Amino acid sequence: GIWNAIHIDLYRFFFNKSIQIYAFGGKYKNASLDEIANALIGEGKIKPSGDMTEWTYSQLAMYNVQDGKITLKLTTYDDGLVIKLMVVLMRIAVMSLDDLTRFPISQWIRGMMFYEHRKRNILIPNREDLLELKGKISTKAMIKGKKFKGAIVCEPTTGVHFDVKVMDFWSLYPSIFKVWNLGYQTILCPHEECKDNLVPETSHWVCKKNKAMEAEIIGFLKDLRVFHYKKLRKGNPWYKVVEQAIKVFLNASYGVFGDEKFDLYCPPVSESITAVGRSSIMRTIEKAKSLGIEVLYGDTDSVFLHKPTEQQIKALSEWSIKNLELDLGIDKEYRYVCLSSRKKNYMGITPEGKVDVKGMTGKKKHTPWIIKGAFDAAKKYFGEAETPEEVQALKGALKEVVRDVYLKIKRRDFELEEMAFHITLGKSPQSYDKTIPQHVRAAMMLEDKGIELKKGDVVSFVKIKGAWYNKITKTVEKTNVKPLQLAVKEEIDVNKYHEILRSVFIQILDSLDVDYNSIIGITNLEQYM
Repeated sequence: GIWNAIHIDLYRFFFNKSIQIYAFGGKYKNASLDEIANALIGEGKIKPSGDMTEWTYSQLAMYNVQDGKITLKLTTYDDGLVIKLMVVLMRIAVMSLDDLTRFPISQWIRGMMFYEHRKRNILIPNREDLLELKGKISTKAMIKGKKFKGAIVCEPTTGVHFDVKVMDFWSLYPSIFKVWNLGYQTILCPHEECKDNLVPETSHWVCKKNKAMEAEIIGFLKDLRVFHYKKLRKGNPWYKVVEQAIKVFLNASYGVFGDEKFDLYCPPVSESITAVGRSSIMRTIEKAKSLGIEVLYGDTDSVFLHKPTEQQIKALSEWSIKNLELDLGIDKEYRYVCLSSRKKNYMGITPEGKVDVKGMTGKKKHTPWIIKGAFDAAKKYFGEAETPEEVQALKGALKEVVRDVYLKIKRRDFELEEMAFHITLGKSPQSYDKTIPQHVRAAMMLEDKGIELKKGDVVSFVKIKGAWYNKITKTVEKTNVKPLQLAVKEEIDVNKYHEILRSVFIQILDSLDVDYNSIIGITNLEQYM
């Protein structure tokens, strides 16, 4: 046997959204061993040809040995980064390693906060009592399903803009915690003399007499990351691990106080943070305009500035420190930016030709290859363009890319694999009871054929027109999906793929003032017929 060892479920750790997005920068989308290993260590699973049931014993042995190798490498690459990251997170959260890998980020923050309560000899409040005393909300949500008004996103100036600087607030929400002294103890405090210390756009006030525990802890972690470890990470991999670990906590700290499942659930805290964030970004935009800077776009914690001078950037940064007590600096510089009329959709090209894509459907890994390949080709054209004239010239190449894919789909001149979506199962198919997502529907069809699937498996499916028997409702229902393994080319719903192609490219074409319908040969009259 093996002594002095513990068993860690790496799948649950990598499946954690906070780890996936903040620690590893969204390098992988699906938490499958193959995708994670390819993204982080550049090595994947062995995939012998044919069905697994037909593999030889040697092929099965090689398959399992490779799985073991890449699993081990995930814990040893980059000087043991993953294990070190776990240990640092474990220490901050004051949790065991097993609990850390099993529980979501809200439980990590709970562990950290509860430890501080006990350390300071402060009684941990009852969740129901806290909600009764401080559960009121004073703003109306703009998005259905949300409890209160969130971050602000300004209307973009549609088009292609050269020489763009993006300034953003460093760790905006954690900074607001510290600057505004926010926490469940200080929001809506009982002191009459504090009621004039109002949070912008809300009826909430913040205590002026006592310091919030959350403001101290989150503010300390933010300063530690921004002013210490962020500088040290460039020369030492260990500091990079610590900086990433702190970043995970900071990015989740705001949301947990607005999560009904969190033990210290206090909606006014989260609501106040977003309110201050909205106020800060709007005041910054107004100040930038007063300095003579053209503001192209604003989103949550950043502003896109058109051709600002060094003096204007310095003046705006100094104003932010003095008036908002928030650090505002250059985050990115773009050779040019393509802004569509849709919010949170843009493409930025750096001076080196690297293409940053935000919010666009074509970027998503589960997008069918026939469309994603065309999107990647378009990105290449944008990366090569250096002048306004060259951007105008690439319109022709872009139109050709779109038209070729459109006709390929229309003529069914494709391989089935090119049309497939690939999505990982977040839980076993049997765990779904009411709403059944399309990839789960496809998984259930595979199970009907005797193919067993579990949490973490990747389901590949295509869009069709057909019907299936829903075992949960015990009815025959229309379906628009079918597992890749069971589908045939003739079943493919080409109209659905044309819709996806349109939704992907209209986000790019919009900024170039190119009409999608004119590319594929549909006149303005025909689109209404």
